[in-house]
Amino acid sequence: MSWMQKLYRTYESVKEKGLGEEGEPLTPIGHTLQTAHIVVVLNGAGEFQTARVMPPKTTIMLPATEASESRTSGEAPHPLADKIQYVAKDYADYGGEKKAYFDGYLKQLQSWCDSPFAHPKVKAVLDYVKKGKLVADLVQTGILPLDENGKVAGKWEQEGEAPPIFSVLPKTKGEMEFGSALVCWCVEISGDVRNETWMDKTVQQSWIDYAASSAEAKGFCLVQGEEAVISEMHPAKLRHTGDKAKLISSNDTAGYTFRGRFIDAQEAASISADVSAKAHSALRWLIARQGIRNGDQVAVAWAIGAEALPSPLQDNYDYLDDDADDGQSVEAASDGQKSSKNWSENIGWAAAAIIKKKLHGYRAKLNDHQQISLLMLDSATPGRMALTYYQEFLPDDYFANLDAWVDDFSWYQRYSRETKEGKKTVKRTIWPCLPPSPYAIYETIYGKAADKDGKIKRQLYARLLPVIAGGQTVPMPDDLVRQSFQVACQPSGYEHWEWERNIGVACALYKGWRARHYDSSQKRAYSMDLDIENRSRDYLFGRLLAVAEKLESTALRIADEDRATTAERYMQRFVVRPLSTWLQIEANLTKSYKDRLRNNRYMGFLRNREKEIDEIMFALNELRDKTGCSLDAQLDGEFLLGYHSQKMAYRNQSNAQAQPDTQNAETENN
Repeated sequence: MSWMQKLYRTYESVKEKGLGEEGEPLTPIGHTLQTAHIVVVLNGAGEFQTARVMPPKTTIMLPATEASESRTSGEAPHPLADKIQYVAKDYADYGGEKKAYFDGYLKQLQSWCDSPFAHPKVKAVLDYVKKGKLVADLVQTGILPLDENGKVAGKWEQEGEAPPIFSVLPKTKGEMEFGSALVCWCVEISGDVRNETWMDKTVQQSWIDYAASSAEAKGFCLVQGEEAVISEMHPAKLRHTGDKAKLISSNDTAGYTFRGRFIDAQEAASISADVSAKAHSALRWLIARQGIRNGDQVAVAWAIGAEALPSPLQDNYDYLDDDADDGQSVEAASDGQKSSKNWSENIGWAAAAIIKKKLHGYRAKLNDHQQISLLMLDSATPGRMALTYYQEFLPDDYFANLDAWVDDFSWYQRYSRETKEGKKTVKRTIWPCLPPSPYAIYETIYGKAADKDGKIKRQLYARLLPVIAGGQTVPMPDDLVRQSFQVACQPSGYEHWEWERNIGVACALYKGWRARHYDSSQKRAYSMDLDIENRSRDYLFGRLLAVAEKLESTALRIADEDRATTAERYMQRFVVRPLSTWLQIEANLTKSYKDRLRNNRYMGFLRNREKEIDEIMFALNELRDKTGCSLDAQLDGEFLLGYHSQKMAYRNQSNAQAQPDTQNAETENN
């Protein structure tokens, strides 16, 4: 129960600092969040004044019992605000189809008002609902329209605009059931500026005091370590107001939830009502404030002091902003004016440094012993939620692990960014060096089409979280590295931008996999810079393919031909049989493209590319002669590092010159 204790302490810290007063509210004990549909205005004597429909998806804080907060079916009324089927005595008279629970609601409300903790506004609501004419008043004010039979209409078939209630209530087969509308109360009392009962702190405290006085079951709380009122039902609605899944549940008394090991559920998990309410409230608040959502899956990192923390699953690109500057400037394409802040072309290696600087800024706000908790939640069914990952860190360890993720897995990643150039908005492709986001890894390996229910994506995120948060001792799974490599070597199945993204992701995963390899003899540290001294067979073949692609793409651009190069089309075959495929690619280059470059005064460019090819082929032949390795054996992930490093070297040099290869090509020196 360590995570429960941390959440309990976080609740107390958040409440003490007043952080739950603005934005996402911190739910008080005995309260829950729910979507409200209708607000009824009463005076202090419980007389109806008016009513109105709430804006769509309006969430309010309402008093709740353990049973009502956890209800899925059956009778369990909320103490004050609830659905019409609970609060309206005349619900059935107007055609209500659901089972009416007015008697249970009235009995509970009466008991509250008869206690020493009664509140004047709650008594006004009691006086009104006893009259039994709520639906009649809502009909009279035009909130609920009637059909020709004098019953509340389930759908709008008349001319003109439908009443607002039809836009806020959910529909089944095109019809609404008005009994599902949640009614909340405003009570106007002279001198009281806070009419809304759901925002009145005194009403909230009135219910908290009453609920505490009526609690009976006591036992040993495993979190507090003392006797306390034990919670028999635990809250839901952790991820949103309609969330029915619970972290702690023991209602399966006839099955095998705890039977066979324990006599009753309390022996398995005995938690006080106070701890349960506060811990779940804190978790709900943290998820809304800083959780990373992935469908039903959510991950959140926090410190007990509630300071903002970066999540391991957050896209590191989010840490970059328009104020980032690597000290360079580039020519703006539109008017030739220089911009001191137009870093998007040149951000490159500076991105990783900027990210780590931002992370260290978070670290500076924590003391050395302020523990950080990281958890992941997921639900296999609508009613059951699981804690799929939980780990605690000291600040130095947590941020060192995030730094290690940046150091080990940073590579050129493709992003699009809109920048202002004069009065124009220009969309640019940029290549910051940073780790790929979990979403980019997912799209690269699996794509969207194969995962309609999101199950594969959730499984992937669950596998990536320990790698990102666990530091250098946690390796990247081999199968993810292999799959990303296979996808990156198949450009024909993707849009060009997708293929470029896939290469960046695959290179990052392979680089990090090598950096954390379990076999020390297989560990490698790769630079993101082009390594012309690297004599690995796979790295050299990657460079060779990139040089051929550069040569052919330039020749195609001269002729205004927009199509894939031979190197791109043969890439998958090249990986399987590199030398044999290279001979075919080289023949195509010699046959037509080299002549085109010569005829268009690209002799300097051509000589430089031919020199690079000769140097690489010489290194490959020398490697074969010295080691006896086959130059036609299948390539591995290091091939992509050489290929992409060579391509990015061309791109970076072009950006540094701030002019395309087609200008001054005869005197090109690269």
